[in-house]
Amino acid sequence: MTSDTLSIRRSITGRLLAGLTLASSCLLAPGALAEQADAPAPAPSLKSAADTLPAAQNIHLRYGVFIHGYRALGADADYVLQPWGYGVETHLYTVGLASWFLTLNLLSSAQGHFNGDNVAPVSFSNSGFAHGEEEKAHIDFDLTGPHVAVFLPVDKQREPLPAAELKQSVDMLSFLVALTHRMTLKQDCTFSRPVFDGIRLSYLDVHGPSQTTLPKDHGSYFRGDALKCDFTGRQIGGFSIGTRFKAAQSSPHKGTVWFVHDPQGGFVPARIEFDHYKMGQILVVLQAAPKVSAVTHTQTR
Repeated sequence: MTSDTLSIRRSITGRLLAGLTLASSCLLAPGALAEQADAPAPAPSLKSAADTLPAAQNIHLRYGVFIHGYRALGADADYVLQPWGYGVETHLYTVGLASWFLTLNLLSSAQGHFNGDNVAPVSFSNSGFAHGEEEKAHIDFDLTGPHVAVFLPVDKQREPLPAAELKQSVDMLSFLVALTHRMTLKQDCTFSRPVFDGIRLSYLDVHGPSQTTLPKDHGSYFRGDALKCDFTGRQIGGFSIGTRFKAAQSSPHKGTVWFVHDPQGGFVPARIEFDHYKMGQILVVLQAAPKVSAVTHTQTR
């Protein structure tokens, strides 16, 4: 496998994972999930969303991922809200006909602390299989920035990373935690920060929200009012040496996320659309009711 092919595959996987976890502002916890009906439901009113913030809960979300209109992947996200910190776990896997030519089964998780309306990540991990290869990563964070403890498969043919931006960076899940945390606190999603995945450094910039109506297609569970946030992302470091895709990777790529407010789950992303420089439009749609249960244990700091 060439370094360009490996780079493309990892970039696709990373962006897909990003779209699945925009609901994360909490610390992962085990526990049974209360079953709810899967019939399409109207999105609740956004007027008093901040006043109905739920207590600590285990929340499970299930998404379908569409590439050029075809469902290729499934995704699950689990999280628990705590006032002092956060964590999230996601599972991304191939479904249907896509399983014939693409093997993807990845688990990702992150933990950290809240710092006002921002985040301070502690760790990020990723493991699983893609195209028959084991993928494994672990990054620790402290005041000096990220420290890569594990990254497989080994890929050393990369340009240097800009030091200042690297020190300020967070992992993708922590960025998305911060975004949703801001929505929960003040219904604002204007936020930007460098994001590091272990080899590549990107810059994500989000603006909004604006009030709109949620599209009804692709089996969307929610309908009705939503808050829409627009974002752009571009790679700023860690390019493969000699790649012919550098110009495309460093160009801004646009996307949109629609948030709805669920009475039990709080703010959740019901739909995410974004453009990939090689694959085109990718769509992520929440296809079932959030499943919620109370946290049955306490977490010490």
